[in-house]
Amino acid sequence: MSSASSRALARPRASAPSASRFRGSRRASALFARRRPLRWRDSSSSRDVAAPPPVPPPIRAAASSSSGFGGPPVNRLDEGAARERVMRLASQTAQGAGALEAISGCLASMPGATKHRLALFRFPTPKSILDTVALNLHQPRWVVAFDALANAPRRPGDPPFCFGVTHPAEVPPAEAIEPGADPVAPAVGSVGFVCRLDDVYHDNKEERLYVTSKVVGRFRVDRVVADHPFFVAETSEVFDEAIEDDDAGEETEKNALREAEMRVWALLLETERLGRKIDDSELASSTALDYDARRCSPIASERPPWDADPPAPERRAELFSWAVARRCHLTEAEHLRATRTTSTRERLELVVEKLEEGVRFLAAVSAVEGEAGEEVIEGDEAGEGAGEGAEARKASDATEPRER
Repeated sequence: MSSASSRALARPRASAPSASRFRGSRRASALFARRRPLRWRDSSSSRDVAAPPPVPPPIRAAASSSSGFGGPPVNRLDEGAARERVMRLASQTAQGAGALEAISGCLASMPGATKHRLALFRFPTPKSILDTVALNLHQPRWVVAFDALANAPRRPGDPPFCFGVTHPAEVPPAEAIEPGADPVAPAVGSVGFVCRLDDVYHDNKEERLYVTSKVVGRFRVDRVVADHPFFVAETSEVFDEAIEDDDAGEETEKNALREAEMRVWALLLETERLGRKIDDSELASSTALDYDARRCSPIASERPPWDADPPAPERRAELFSWAVARRCHLTEAEHLRATRTTSTRERLELVVEKLEEGVRFLAAVSAVEGEAGEEVIEGDEAGEGAGEGAEARKASDATEPRER
């Protein structure tokens, strides 16, 4: 054996972190052992080979989100360090160990089941369906829980695991609760929003976990099944009531819903038209129709033809009502009413008043700016006339003979 080989055999190997340190060693090892290094397929052969080291992306500003979180820092992801940190939190902190136990019930309830077990996150501001929820997490309980949700195995075709955000009108404000505790349990029947995980990013330098998710539905609490270190509840999905074909008043209800949708759509178009006439660019941009409102429009010709995933016909009107409600600056009480109702028409009627108020405001601003512009134009014309008269007098004085 060569000396180089002897030195290679004599070199100590780095030992992998042991899962026996967990309180529930089998559960912990099952959760965290499922991670696999990324692999890629070589086009010149049929075998899988280890992926080459990634090229660091260029540093650029991260896009902002509706929650005020500007995005995770770049070039700080180390999968090995992230796994080590999560395992340490789950085995050496009370919050982490409790989170691993609490989240296991959520992972046992596969996506798509009738009854969902959701970890409930207390969010400080009202959210709506189609909104983005971005979280910046540092408490051990949430770091462990969301890492487990992001890396849990799923059956083919299953969507990513979800979590719930409670409605701020039904829970105490965040500043009234000490960090790491949720002392007030959600009441049975309380409502909230279901968030689907889109991206989870470990920042090992700052020791934070960044989560990006999208609100995809609503839930109603049926039963609280865990209360430490966060609440876990069995929930039922909440949808708007469909208009049944055998309903005696089906045609009347359909006409009422259609009339409410067209009224809201007309107000949106008027808002956009008035916004174009205003000099304030920020105010004008906020009045423009967004993509979600257009793709859920009650008028088929107004929907983008390139939409690869259009809303389902049975949910289009519901999603249209949320696309409008999320931009109307509802109060917490109004937002809770919109969340609790299962009538699309009632939600649309709730936002009509807000839209009409906005149209009146924009019309007043446009009228004031128009009057100010007319005054400026008239003043300019008067000034030009006076100037022309003065120039004419000067010219006549220069050409006419003076008396001596």
